[in-house]
Amino acid sequence: MPPLRLLFVCTGNSARSLMAEALAPQLFPGQLEAGSAGSSPAGKPHPLALAALKQHGIPHEHLTSKGVDAVQDQPWDVIVTLCDGAQADSCPGLSISGAITTHWGFPDPPAAKDPEGCFERVCGGIEQCLRIFMAQADRPLAERANAAAAVAERFCMAENWA
Repeated sequence: MPPLRLLFVCTGNSARSLMAEALAPQLFPGQLEAGSAGSSPAGKPHPLALAALKQHGIPHEHLTSKGVDAVQDQPWDVIVTLCDGAQADSCPGLSISGAITTHWGFPDPPAAKDPEGCFERVCGGIEQCLRIFMAQADRPLAERANAAAAVAERFCMAENWA
C-alpha cells in the first residue's frame, strides 16, 4: 500500500506546517509522506521551529518555506490546515481534487508571549494528532482526520497559551 500523502497548510509556512511536514514521515516512515505550504510564505523556516525539531531529533535540513502554488498540482490524500481561527489567523483555503480537508487549529508560535514554549507545545500537539490519525487506520480517511481534529481542539483548550 502506498504511503498516505498529507499536505500541511498555514499562513507563513515557517512554523506549524513545517514542523508537521518534518514530523509525519519521521513518526510513520513508509506510511506517511508530507509536504507543506503557506498562503503568504515567510520565505524561510522560523529558527525556533527548527530548534524544536532538532531537540526531538527530527531531521529538518530539507525544510523550505513555500507558497501553495508550489504544491497544488501534486497528488495529496489529505489537506490539513493548522492555523488558529480563535486568534483570527487567516487560514488559507486550498482545494485539490480527490483530497479530503481537515483543520487542526494551533496558535501561531511566533506570535505567542512565550514563543519558545509555544513551539514546543505545538510540536507536541501536532505529534498527538498524527498518532491519533494513524491509530485509526481501519477507518475512512475523513473519520481519521476528524478524530485528529478533535484531539487538536481538546489539546488547545487544555493548554494555557498566554
